[in-house]
Amino acid sequence: MALEVYWGSGSPYAWRVLLALEVKQMNYESHRLGFTDEELKSEEYLSISPRGKVPAIRDGSVTVHESIAIMRYLEDIKPEPVLFGCNPVERSKIWCSIMEVMNYIEPNILNYARTIFYGELAEKKLLAVEARKAIENELIYLNKSLEKKEYLSSEKLSAADIVLYPVIPFLTRAANKENTEDVSGTLRSINEHYPAISVWCKKIESIPGYEKTYPPHWKD
Repeated sequence: MALEVYWGSGSPYAWRVLLALEVKQMNYESHRLGFTDEELKSEEYLSISPRGKVPAIRDGSVTVHESIAIMRYLEDIKPEPVLFGCNPVERSKIWCSIMEVMNYIEPNILNYARTIFYGELAEKKLLAVEARKAIENELIYLNKSLEKKEYLSSEKLSAADIVLYPVIPFLTRAANKENTEDVSGTLRSINEHYPAISVWCKKIESIPGYEKTYPPHWKD
């Protein structure tokens, strides 16, 4: 039975898993879900993802939810190419980068991008602006880091890069949807304001199979 992957178009968390699958050149059965209670809260799906969120996978009798846990599972069942490091030093650097994304960028995604996408900006504008500024501070830090190296944590592509990358176009799409200076700030133009991040993004976008992972509804 093929590995089954449950994902939603535009979810940066699901996108991570799809990218990891392409990097590892794994065969899988794709299940695209809509962001509705009918699909995410169905009895069948809750047996796979107890919180009713994407992404999730089913591998025979094994189910895994949460994007980074899924990536780690994929690494265990198909070790090559290595994404989580080959030795303790590499692994520590990769996990540090992953945790920085989780601790300093992800907490602001809800207050920024989702506020825009869910039409809540009118009542939450101050919160969104504060989140955007916090994200910009992190991008300044990351841009300086990427001026000195090819990838976030290693001399080659790693799980850290795959964890971060989908967040960037997700934030940019939100910024351009609103597209006012006070809300969008520098997030609407990564190329202009964060050139090292832009170069790094192009490396990720050159991964064979990348186009297959690109959110379908963004192509419209």
